Amino acid sequence: MGPSRDVADNLALAVDEALLVPGEIVRTVIYERIGWSYQLRREEIPEKLETFHQALQDLLGKSDKVRERLIAKSLYRRLKLNFTQHDGWTLLDYVSHARKAQVSA
Repeated sequence: MGPSRDVADNLALAVDEALLVPGEIVRTVIYERIGWSYQLRREEIPEKLETFHQALQDLLGKSDKVRERLIAKSLYRRLKLNFTQHDGWTLLDYVSHARKAQVSA
């Protein structure tokens, strides 16, 4: 399994974990809403990350930043990378950084 696939697989797990924080029902509703409104299935999130990012912004408003940071922290932990919070970074930035770190590891 190459670094890119490793990041994608762990990203899907990190999304699951972070969306579970408010509870199973909330996570299910978010996945259903994203599927219905954005035609985005859970397993497509790593490949369609920009769409997922936009969906979180639309659904969660300003609290999407907290959720995205939780996803990033979980992803970094799973990849055994040190997480450092960066003001202004989105999930897209964190995932891009993680991918680069995996390639150079």
